[in-house]
Amino acid sequence: MTPNRVQRGAKNKRRVPLALLIVPIALVVIGVAILLALRGGAVPIIGGGDEPAPPFDFIVKPATAISTAPDADETALSASADQVAQEITPAIDDLYTNAFLDPSNWRHDDYDEVFETFASDAAATAEQSVETLTLGATAGDVFKTVDPGKSKLSYQVLFDPEGAPETAVVTVIFRATAERKDGTYLAIVSEGEFFLRQVDGWKITSFDVTRGDHETQPPSPSASTSPSV
Repeated sequence: MTPNRVQRGAKNKRRVPLALLIVPIALVVIGVAILLALRGGAVPIIGGGDEPAPPFDFIVKPATAISTAPDADETALSASADQVAQEITPAIDDLYTNAFLDPSNWRHDDYDEVFETFASDAAATAEQSVETLTLGATAGDVFKTVDPGKSKLSYQVLFDPEGAPETAVVTVIFRATAERKDGTYLAIVSEGEFFLRQVDGWKITSFDVTRGDHETQPPSPSASTSPSV
């Protein structure tokens, strides 16, 4: 069968080389970047975004076991309290990283990850305390960078008469240094206590946390945030 005119035309039609499509687009992008640079504007970076959160881990002190049985095995309870601390600490590390250190959160007023550590009833209260528990709703307009300082956790674990952990009280001292966009610095200080119980895993059921932020000087170039007891 002889091909019709449309079929022959489709076979004979020359395709435009891919390079001829890509090159003009690249030239447009480069031209826009040069124009913005000459005008003093920000140059967009294709595929760019917020930098990752700085590495952070709390220094953890030995946990204290609190028994409610007169004949409790204190040694066993102490080991169990340390185990509870090991289970909870990553969640508190993440809570403070998401609340104060991760630019993808504080630059965009997106703190949903913070409240995942709370039980449902406590989460509602926590969301109303966003200015205390996080860098704040307007942090992206104020701050340029946030770097963690030496921060500590201590634990008290209450055991029921059968020797099972019932409640964990986590005492927190968190420090960081935030550089504002105007070049000044703020020392971030979060102190208080979180009360956790087993609610589909360890969850915060209540808290008593305060902020003691204050003006500070730029950090020394030789200053180190390496954990030390």
